[in-house]
Amino acid sequence: MHEIVLEAASVFFGSDAEKEFVHSVRALGEALTIEHRRNVLEDVVKIAEADGILLNSEQNLLSILASAWDIKATKDRLIDETSARLEGDSEWSVLHDIALMYLIMGHSSDGELSSVEIQAMVNRLGEWEPNLKEEAVREIIRTALAYYGQSPDAADIGDSISAIREALRRSQRLIILDDLITIAKADGAVTDAERDIVESLSAARHIDVRIAY
Repeated sequence: MHEIVLEAASVFFGSDAEKEFVHSVRALGEALTIEHRRNVLEDVVKIAEADGILLNSEQNLLSILASAWDIKATKDRLIDETSARLEGDSEWSVLHDIALMYLIMGHSSDGELSSVEIQAMVNRLGEWEPNLKEEAVREIIRTALAYYGQSPDAADIGDSISAIREALRRSQRLIILDDLITIAKADGAVTDAERDIVESLSAARHIDVRIAY
């Protein structure tokens, strides 16, 4: 799970900055003791709260660092103790559930999440709400990513699948399957693991069709 929070940093940054950020986070995680990692996270929180508010994007970034460095408890404590105002959590919507399915497809199949896959997610999720700006779409993916980084269990993921099934018509659920196939193909040929994910989600959504890909 730690790898996804590193490689998914491209949700926050452009390609060049992404590479530098991923390299820095990974190098620090390997070089620093757990106590030093906690101290660094405390410094990051102090910087983030300096203006009196912890934005959702800042909270999500803290979640990514804490998960990557295996110090989630420290992050939770710092958030609880902060004197800064917390920006209200984004309301979880069916778009967040869809984004979660995208992340499962992109990461679970090969244990990695490439910038190409993330861009495919941004493109396809944006088609569900054409009026949303790209940054708003990325914020939805960031929120879903922060949740995924907390290692939701099968029941949690099942809740998202159920929410999608209840909210969308069959034709719309078929579009999600096509989205997943597009994401699977984004970094190369569809693997057996990715095919299994599509077929499992298809069955979970009560779509008895075989997708050719």
